[in-house]
Amino acid sequence: MQREKRKIGEILINSGFITKEMLAEALEYQKKCGGNVTQYLVSSGYIDEMNLARCISDQFNCPYLPLWAYDIPADIIALVPYQIAQKYWLLPVDKMANLLTVVMADPFDETAISEVEGLTNCKVQPFVGLLSDIIKAIERYYDVRIQNAELRKAKKSAPLFVYGKEYAGIERRRSVRINANIVVHFPAQNEYREAHTKDVSMHGLLFQSNRALPMGAFIVLQIELSKELSPYPIAAVAQVVRVMPIGEKKFDIGVNIIKIPKDDLDRIIRYALSVRSD
Repeated sequence: MQREKRKIGEILINSGFITKEMLAEALEYQKKCGGNVTQYLVSSGYIDEMNLARCISDQFNCPYLPLWAYDIPADIIALVPYQIAQKYWLLPVDKMANLLTVVMADPFDETAISEVEGLTNCKVQPFVGLLSDIIKAIERYYDVRIQNAELRKAKKSAPLFVYGKEYAGIERRRSVRINANIVVHFPAQNEYREAHTKDVSMHGLLFQSNRALPMGAFIVLQIELSKELSPYPIAAVAQVVRVMPIGEKKFDIGVNIIKIPKDDLDRIIRYALSVRSD
């Protein structure tokens, strides 16, 4: 496979999947927060995961591998630690001699490929996979829950957070919700809409919206804090894990934060504590 990450945006534009403005927005996010351009485009709803996979496969001769069709042996999974799989959204699938087949959300991530090759002493053969499939597979094979199982239960009280009043350090804050009103913007029908949070935690946000979002969808949130903490909105990749009607054209939307710089997450928590209403 010819690895030409810099050209994938141009190819998506030329293929009619995205616009120049969408690519510029994705590149700006990557510059500020890291990650990769293609995940941002999918998270923002600018391109469908399958269309992206097909485009990469066609243009770069990088095969698409459907993870649901494979039963990966435990000894293959053990080659790559969970922290690396989750950090780069990838999964080892097979090994022949010193050639390791790896399914990746971004098969052009040279840093990820180099790290896996260094850990395994194998040459990586990257395949493209769907981010949603990779997350499900990581949960299955590493026996972890990237998305809390309780989120699958529909209850009146928000299962996204644990109630509590006292905050004793960062570890406790990870499991405690903070009642705080913070302005967020989220993509819907190719434009960003404004909403206000009801609760905030290290794991995610609960906000009210006049528009429902698809369960399981990956979105990019723009989170506004005070100018002193962050002069620009903080961008975070999140997954919709709870949608509950609360009135006519009103919904509670719960999201898990999937990717955000640690410093930005700390700023959000500090700001939430400063404006908390409980």
